[in-house]
Amino acid sequence: MHKKSIKQLTLIKLIQVFLVAILTISFVMFFAYREFFKYTAEHKAIEFARVVKAGLTSHMKAGIMDKRDYFLHEITDISNIKSLSIIRAKTVIDQYGVSKRKNEKSYTDLPDISLNKNTFFWNTTNGYVRAIIPYKANSKGDLNCLQCHNAKDGETIGALDIEMDISLYESLTSTYGYLLIAMLIFFAFVIILVIFHFIEKHLTEPILKIAEEADEAYAHHSTIDTENYDAKEIYGLAHNLNELNGEVIEKEQALKDKNEELKELNEEIELTLRETMIAIGEIEEARSNDVKNHTRRVSKLSGIIAKDYGLTEAEINLIELTSPLHDIGKIGISDAILLKPGKLTADEYEVMKAHAELGYNILKHSSRIVLKTAAMIAYGHHEKWDGSGYPQGLKVYEIPVFARIVAIVDVLDALLCQRIYKDAWSKEKVLEFIKEQKGKHFEPKLVDLVEEHFDEYAKIINDLVI
Repeated sequence: MHKKSIKQLTLIKLIQVFLVAILTISFVMFFAYREFFKYTAEHKAIEFARVVKAGLTSHMKAGIMDKRDYFLHEITDISNIKSLSIIRAKTVIDQYGVSKRKNEKSYTDLPDISLNKNTFFWNTTNGYVRAIIPYKANSKGDLNCLQCHNAKDGETIGALDIEMDISLYESLTSTYGYLLIAMLIFFAFVIILVIFHFIEKHLTEPILKIAEEADEAYAHHSTIDTENYDAKEIYGLAHNLNELNGEVIEKEQALKDKNEELKELNEEIELTLRETMIAIGEIEEARSNDVKNHTRRVSKLSGIIAKDYGLTEAEINLIELTSPLHDIGKIGISDAILLKPGKLTADEYEVMKAHAELGYNILKHSSRIVLKTAAMIAYGHHEKWDGSGYPQGLKVYEIPVFARIVAIVDVLDALLCQRIYKDAWSKEKVLEFIKEQKGKHFEPKLVDLVEEHFDEYAKIINDLVI
């Protein structure tokens, strides 16, 4: 499974955070700009209405109200003012009638608009705002409206209808909004670079360095130099790794010591078992009054031939350990037959042949690999490659390989050594006999090995003859 780096994880999280932040700030700033823009436009409309009111008042004071059209025409040329109209309220119309002037309207022209409060109509699609700013009758100051108008103090006597062009403000708002977003993105990019630099310097590099130093410390049984790290957390990590490394090395040494003890114990157990198996074989050997060290010779030579044959080290050790019991069944043969110096009769030979099955029956009940293998060798070491052997009449590869090896070793030892019923054969005669039995008594491959290493095998037997 592909894992993301700290930088990748941080970048993903920062992008998520900054996207939310940019969207939130943009929304808030857009709303704030919009409200500020609306407030500015409304305030400008109100101030403009005050200027117009002041101008009309000055005309009234000068007694030149008939000249006010010039004033209204000129003031509409002010930037951003699209149109300007004066609205007469009901009180003024009742007193003076409906005006015929171009830039004046009657309140009846605006039946759905209240003249009692400032009213604004926003048309951002076409880029303008319409403002209705009322004029209230006032009895205070130099100009007493009640002197000329039949109105109550504070009553609406008219209103100013203004249309202002706001497209410039909208353009500025959009421009500033885009600039704000660009600045936020730029600052987000700068912050990401700063954070990445910080992560690289104070997190990624120290962690990689700690990992490398931890490997070296473990390999050389040393410690990490914690003073190389400034950050408290990284320093603590290095310190903890040192403690863990020390514990691991200590446990490994303890395990190594235990393994050495276990190895020595296993070697002792194996040696004891080997000596026990040989001792048991020698018990049978002593009873049959056979040549001394037959058991040891069979064990050693079986291991050597097994190695030359190509068996594994475990199999070599197993055949060396179990082959001494190949004739254990002879303890069930009577002394009259077992110790007879001359040639056995046919009936006596049949009794003697029973030692293979007797040995198997003695050993077969164990579930241990050593005794199971010994039982298999005892049962099969008198089988022959051509099927003429006993007790089962097995042939070729039906005969277990351990039994095939012990069979040829047993015959080699019997022929090269003196027995109570015969003298030792010469090497030439033994080798000739073994070659004759190729494919008959013995596996051909084993005969080839004996022929190739005969002097070596004969020396091993002769060295252990007493």
